[in-house]
Amino acid sequence: DMLKQRVLEYKEQQEEILKKVDKNTARVLEQISEPGSSNWLSCLPLRKHGFVLNKSEFRDSIRLRYNLDLDRLPSQCPCGKTFDVNHSLNCHLGGYIIIRHNEIRDFLAGLLNTVCSDVEVEPQLQELEGEQFTRSSTLTGDQARPDIKARGFYRAGQVAFFDVKVINPNSNSYLQHSTKRTMENAERQKTRCYNERILNVEHGSFAPLIYSVTGGMGPQARTFEKLLCNKLAYKKKQNYNDIINYYRCKLSFLIRKLILLCIRGSRNTSGSNKTYELSNMDDLEFNSFESKVN
Repeated sequence: DMLKQRVLEYKEQQEEILKKVDKNTARVLEQISEPGSSNWLSCLPLRKHGFVLNKSEFRDSIRLRYNLDLDRLPSQCPCGKTFDVNHSLNCHLGGYIIIRHNEIRDFLAGLLNTVCSDVEVEPQLQELEGEQFTRSSTLTGDQARPDIKARGFYRAGQVAFFDVKVINPNSNSYLQHSTKRTMENAERQKTRCYNERILNVEHGSFAPLIYSVTGGMGPQARTFEKLLCNKLAYKKKQNYNDIINYYRCKLSFLIRKLILLCIRGSRNTSGSNKTYELSNMDDLEFNSFESKVN
């Protein structure tokens, strides 16, 4: 009861603060208050788990957290547009947007492989044989490839499909909506593209997994997180709180390093960039550890 009362008091204080600040500051405060957005900052710096940033990465991360300008950024992007943080998180030159998506997809697929059978990345859906769909937005061609397939995640024997999307909620096209609404809209868009086909043809289930470059996640990704960590805790015979703290820290550092890659990574038009290797991010072992994450 005391803890619930304290949480309510904090929420009331937060609402009072948001009323007093300008719109831009309120948006920043909303984003850094999202579950998962602060794990990289509050957890113990355990190098063997990859929970470390070098001094340059840490300095950039702190300035990004509080919406401060970064030092030593180029003025012009090789694509021809003015270079700033917002542009770097949206620019496809260099392939960093694809790397960002694929790293998170592979991280989640690796965890699903621990608790599910028949896990596959970018599975091919069954060919259509004249099936009609009520939604015109349903994908019917070869481009209809969800990111992950896993059997037995929600129900025994049933195939679950997941599609990952990483959004920049501070893009100009999203500024008219709150971060929460932006992620909910992204979930609905993904659902319109895949859900009907997967439900009626594959007889499976579909869940969009939406993540923000600020560290937050959509409602369905949060539900996925809890169920996945519950299954991992049962599989590893470990405490659920330890597992979910570890998961959130691992994901938080992964997103943090990928965002810094988008900002600081070299972009060139003469050739492809070298593959960027994230240190310690392929270690999916869940060991008990002490954490200061609440």
